[in-house]
Amino acid sequence: MIHRADILSGVLLLISLLLSVSCTKDIFLYCDEEDLEECKVAVVLPLSDGQEAQWKQCLKICSNNLADAFCKTGMGVRIVYEWYDELSPNLRETAEELASRSDIKAVIGGLYSDNALILADALSAEDKPLFTLATTDQLIRGFSNWGNLWAMTETDITQCEVMLSKVIQYGAKSVALLVNGESAYGDTFVDWFPFQAQELGVKNAGVFSCVDNTEEQTRAALATDADYILCALSNVETFEKVLRTYNSTPHTAKLLLGDVAYISDILTKLGDMVEGIEGVCYSADPSSGFEAIYGTFVGRTPMLTESQVYDAAMLIGYASMLQMIDHGISFKEAMRQIVSGRDDVDSFWGADGMLRVTKSLASGGHPDVNGASGKLEFDEKVYTNVLGTYYLNYVVYEQQYLTLGFCSTRGDRRAGPTLAEWNWIKSKMQDIEGGGDVKYPPLDKRWALLIATSTGWENYRHQADVLNIYQQLKASGYDDDHILLIIEDDLAYNTANPQKGVLYSRMDGVNIYHDVKVDYHISDLQPNDFKEILLGHKSAHLQQVLESDADDNVFVFWSGHGAPNYLKFGESAITNKQIEDCLSEMEKVGNYRQSIWFVESCYSASVAKVADNHNHIIAFTAAGEDESSKGDEYNPKWKVWMSNRFSATPQDCMKSNPNMALSELYYRLFQSTVGSHVHVYGIKGYGSLYTHTLKEIF
Repeated sequence: MIHRADILSGVLLLISLLLSVSCTKDIFLYCDEEDLEECKVAVVLPLSDGQEAQWKQCLKICSNNLADAFCKTGMGVRIVYEWYDELSPNLRETAEELASRSDIKAVIGGLYSDNALILADALSAEDKPLFTLATTDQLIRGFSNWGNLWAMTETDITQCEVMLSKVIQYGAKSVALLVNGESAYGDTFVDWFPFQAQELGVKNAGVFSCVDNTEEQTRAALATDADYILCALSNVETFEKVLRTYNSTPHTAKLLLGDVAYISDILTKLGDMVEGIEGVCYSADPSSGFEAIYGTFVGRTPMLTESQVYDAAMLIGYASMLQMIDHGISFKEAMRQIVSGRDDVDSFWGADGMLRVTKSLASGGHPDVNGASGKLEFDEKVYTNVLGTYYLNYVVYEQQYLTLGFCSTRGDRRAGPTLAEWNWIKSKMQDIEGGGDVKYPPLDKRWALLIATSTGWENYRHQADVLNIYQQLKASGYDDDHILLIIEDDLAYNTANPQKGVLYSRMDGVNIYHDVKVDYHISDLQPNDFKEILLGHKSAHLQQVLESDADDNVFVFWSGHGAPNYLKFGESAITNKQIEDCLSEMEKVGNYRQSIWFVESCYSASVAKVADNHNHIIAFTAAGEDESSKGDEYNPKWKVWMSNRFSATPQDCMKSNPNMALSELYYRLFQSTVGSHVHVYGIKGYGSLYTHTLKEIF
């Protein structure tokens, strides 16, 4: 936490900082600014309701400070801005035009997550740098391999963590989440809230998604036992409906709002309805002096994102100067060098601080760069987003935002120094003891049922994971007579596939679509067919079934979509009750020695937990009963997720060590599967995970 004493320490810098900030064109300049090389930057931000003037004030200060530093150093650039309204209905066309223009060095923009995704999609195709303010983790997950995405704040994964930590600090034992449905901003909270609630030891009272039923969802959230309701809402209209319902419905819960409540003009539009409401949003570094100095020169408090906008322009200036020093270096590499500098230089966001940075660069140094928003340190693996963000805790008091305090996160819960992997050091590991010494007959044959239950190019990862497992099984000795492969098989020659007849599950992988024998298309089957295939019941409709007996092992790998208590099955679904019936029939018939299941889907534990009721069956799941699973390795060129993290880990383990104990497999799955908790069911009736190994599959 940042205390007020820490904020006051920034006052010691105030006088020197004030003197170091150039706010008019002709102050301190040792050269004519027009002599500096022009650097054209497009700014794509909301420009209505006076916001355009505010952004321009912010970037004018940055440009003047940069020009001052560059002129005194004797080299640098003059940034010229082109302005575009982010809320324009023609945003995609604008993004594509900016991507194609060789005179545009970079783009600053995307305040709102859905718009930032549009910008990133277009700009990545032409490798045009994007400095974004949006916070959805979809940007990081989807474009971390691009290399030219520079996210100036941490994602909503961190904001959700900060909000949960805040209400836990207030004594909350039960917390609900209220989000805008069909929003990239809300999606991050939906994906991560259940996982983080479990990790932080607070009850998840429910996730409530508003689409056209905001009042109904708000009342439902208020009807829970939640002490607090976190509100990740993306527009004023939804805020108004939530607050009206909140104020007119009996309840005991309190609200905690997210950053959009600070960005938008809810004070002027909603008036007394927001009085006393508390929230959390990202901010400037409180010790940088940015707010105090900004207020002195501009006469107002900076907007929520202005420190990040300022820092984006500053970094563009530094990288452009480095390109002038090291001819031939790309902007991407120049940026990576700038944010990786660790030389002890007294840098800060004002003109004097900039001058120390530019002089260090000119002399071949590698200065450690600080900005208005804090230390500008990016992960050193893919250089995608800043590793630390300051968060402001605010309350609305007499129609003003009153600051209650600050906190900062430096990724302490992450498994490594990179947020691009969005890893979390998980603590809620399942107790996998309890498996006794279960006796089995000698193993005869191995059978596998591999099923991807989704269709379409957008669901590429499900079939890719299944095909990858298919190829590994064949490489380890399985023949097609002992593998039942169920996929829609609509990817290899899909119109969206740029390499017809070729599929990959990794960007640097090998073709997994060769010598493939598909037994069924998922669209030709019904949920009950799954049971009939496992039980070995042939029919005119089902010519290919498992023909296993009591001496054989049966491996089931399932990949697709899920929801609480059921798994999608093509256009239909299969429920946990149907899976329960299937396992009961298998156990009754006795057509397996051991059966090992991997279930990759959202909420997979809510279905596969029925394995606890049966003998000689064990099931690993990608996610808990209230958690979503996450895609792994996004291909921005193909615009698909190529794999799931849960699926990728056992594939790697199978290749590297088929003798690995199932206990070790669980530990590796638990640590490497991000944003959800891997579970394993059926241990008691299966036997010790410490003695059984992956050899039971291979």
